[in-house]
Amino acid sequence: MHNADQSGKNRSFSLSTLSGAIAVATALSGTAYAAEIEEVVVTAQKRAENLQDVPIAISAFTGDNMKAMGVKSLTDLGKFTPGVEMNNDTPLQPTYSVRGIETGDFTVGSDPAVAVYVDGVYTGRGAGAEIPLADIERVEVLKGPQGTLFGRNATGGAIHIISKKPQADDTTELNLTAGNYGRMSSDLLVNRELADNLFGRFTASTNRRDSFADNLAGDFTAGNIDTQTYRASLVWEPSANTEVLWRAEYGIMDQGSALRTSIVPSLQAQAGGTDVFGDYALDTPTVEDRDSWGSSLSVVHDFDNFTFTSITAYRGFEAHLQQDEDGTANPDYMFGSANFDDQTQFSQEFRLNGATDTLKWTLGASYSREELEHVTDAYFTAGSLESFAVYEGLKADPEAFGIPQAVFDQMTTTQKEEAAVQARAAMAAGMVPTMPEGSAVATFVYDLMLQSGQADALLQGLGAPSYVTASMLNREQMIGQLMAGIAPWVMADTPWNESVTNTGDYSSAAIYGDVTWSLTDKMDLTVGARYTADEKDFSIHSSYQNTLPLALAGGMVDIMGEDGSVIGQLPIPTLPVGAIPAPRFGMAFNNNGIADLDQELSDSWSDLSGRVVLDYRWTDDVMTFISLADGFKAGGFNSFSAAPGIDPSFDQESVTNLEIGMKSSLFDNAVRFNASVFAYEYDNLQQLDLVGAPIPNYYLRNADAEGQGAEVEIQWAATDNLFIAGNYSLLDTEYTRYQIIESIGETEEENSRVGQPRVGTPKNKFNLMAEYTWALNNGGDVVLRGDYNWTDERVGSISDPARVIPDYQLFNLRAGWNSASDMYSAALWVQNATDEEIAGGYGGTGAAIGASPAWRYMPRMYGADFTVRF
Repeated sequence: MHNADQSGKNRSFSLSTLSGAIAVATALSGTAYAAEIEEVVVTAQKRAENLQDVPIAISAFTGDNMKAMGVKSLTDLGKFTPGVEMNNDTPLQPTYSVRGIETGDFTVGSDPAVAVYVDGVYTGRGAGAEIPLADIERVEVLKGPQGTLFGRNATGGAIHIISKKPQADDTTELNLTAGNYGRMSSDLLVNRELADNLFGRFTASTNRRDSFADNLAGDFTAGNIDTQTYRASLVWEPSANTEVLWRAEYGIMDQGSALRTSIVPSLQAQAGGTDVFGDYALDTPTVEDRDSWGSSLSVVHDFDNFTFTSITAYRGFEAHLQQDEDGTANPDYMFGSANFDDQTQFSQEFRLNGATDTLKWTLGASYSREELEHVTDAYFTAGSLESFAVYEGLKADPEAFGIPQAVFDQMTTTQKEEAAVQARAAMAAGMVPTMPEGSAVATFVYDLMLQSGQADALLQGLGAPSYVTASMLNREQMIGQLMAGIAPWVMADTPWNESVTNTGDYSSAAIYGDVTWSLTDKMDLTVGARYTADEKDFSIHSSYQNTLPLALAGGMVDIMGEDGSVIGQLPIPTLPVGAIPAPRFGMAFNNNGIADLDQELSDSWSDLSGRVVLDYRWTDDVMTFISLADGFKAGGFNSFSAAPGIDPSFDQESVTNLEIGMKSSLFDNAVRFNASVFAYEYDNLQQLDLVGAPIPNYYLRNADAEGQGAEVEIQWAATDNLFIAGNYSLLDTEYTRYQIIESIGETEEENSRVGQPRVGTPKNKFNLMAEYTWALNNGGDVVLRGDYNWTDERVGSISDPARVIPDYQLFNLRAGWNSASDMYSAALWVQNATDEEIAGGYGGTGAAIGASPAWRYMPRMYGADFTVRF
């Protein structure tokens, strides 16, 4: 639980530490030194500024930085960024976490908490945000609520990918990479001066890699990479005061999706010895396909006293993601899923920027509209439904399976899943006479028929006396009656598929402004505000596609009295499958028993948010700031199901963040030291969970959380040849309120997560980097670089907070050569040099049937780069 006294001590320590750092930095800022750190220019405040002059917590990476680090995607970048986690095994369902604030919803009913921009254009869906980072000028990661300077609001932060613009020269560059596991990639960059005031740039990139493990059960591949990206841009300067920039891109992804392997020991053994860190055995072909496109037109015109900017953009993608959710090839645990997306979005942003001697200001207005369709399919067999029923039965009554309740309560989730797998195998082998194969589904179905009234309707159809109700019949005997149809159906592993379709039409409009006033030569006050209005039309369409094989074995069934004694018998006729009207039924998308769900929903949200920042420049090289900012994210809709007591829409979320920071350039810019401490309140955070019994569903609930932490970044040009850098982040998060959904059987005692940390947020994380450059006699140079990352343990599963990812370390090495003319470059590199076995995450939807999978980080990867410029 939260300890207010301890939290206060931590904050006091952080603030006193920062105060001491300010004093030391001020004293050292005038000391002379030789080597110097290159300036990084960012546009986080919609004007070109030195990173060190911006009173915002920003991590910025240039294209050259990312190439040296081996970064190919935002997911790669997250490992090197303090306070940021991007633990993604599939680019079509990414999650970006900034200081523990994230959106874990892979559906389309909500918006991301961390906004991703590509060249100033907001990307509305995660499936379209993860793009290859080729020919990139820089990536800026802004931490904390954003909105007064961007076209969309964000509660967690903003990630801005800025590609290189056409330049006034003629250059061509070819980058080639080859590595283990069949790694082959290429980047072709062509820049041309087409006329005195017209410049063009074209980029073509490919990236391919085979899987790092073998499928022991099928002829398809999981975990491989195959992407193509094409970008074109034109800059036209019709006058000295006007720039028109057109950009277009097209991307193709055609690869196997995430490699997820079961962590249940018996299932691993049945597959021939699979392992999360070894070979795998899957039976659902994995697919990760995407065609994405986008185009934007930016017009910038400088007037006498201000600058006008217009950004018009249109983006879209079509995607197909198919995954093996159980991580095995066992037909009794077959569980696959597929998501199909078709999304387009239009956005328009107008912005005015101006500056005087004492005032810098920005005014903006934005509008966006997004149209989408999302289809989710689930693939089962009757055998996997039996496995689900066995697992649910074990959890409900472990003593029926020979496990004392006290022992069961002390078992881990994996141990419980293992017990269910062993019980399932014994039933299939006929080793449990009282529980033959199919009895778990028969029990599950009969109990549902009792609850829904279908069993009483069946008795009436059979001509039973009116005084006899289904609840009076011997339960075990009626279950045995249903076995006539269900047992052969289960043993045949009959396919069972379900589907749900969502459509959305979302619009967002906002006006925002940000003003910086120089109170003195050393002190600036910044005030920003934003008003946002969001409207969403949303639909859910789902129909039961399957029927249960109802049949009756025939014979006499006991009628039971209230005291448990037999008071009579009811003759049951022998009826084959088809003789009894079989109601349609749903498992994955049960919708609380609604066979045909057609919901048309509409809602709107609005909010006024903003920021106040006070910064003080102690010397030309040391600046401190304090900021208070809040961010807003619109509410949304539960995408999969409906149930009484659950509002189909959920509330908007907000974050209020208080931060104190320092930025300093010391020893004549030989040392750069930045630090910040922060604390935030996270209200109505939107949390997606797989919950409910006896049939679990995904529901998005609201909860509250808080977080506090600190971040430090340091760079040191030790000599003209040696450069050292590092960063550290401390993050402590916990839930302070957790919505309990009583209508699905949740209780405060069993389901509350108050006091528990947020999923996927390590408490400690640090990175170290050292780079040494040797100048060669011929004018070229050799560069040696090492990167080290250590990340603390973290909760690794949404559905089970007890599943913890252990702490891990990563070590990357690179040796590069550059020619004297800079025409040629070559490098040898290795990532995860010590071949650490690191789990990325546990659980997922396979946990619903007792077959939780896990995925891993990449094993040791090595290769060579070659670049030629002409």
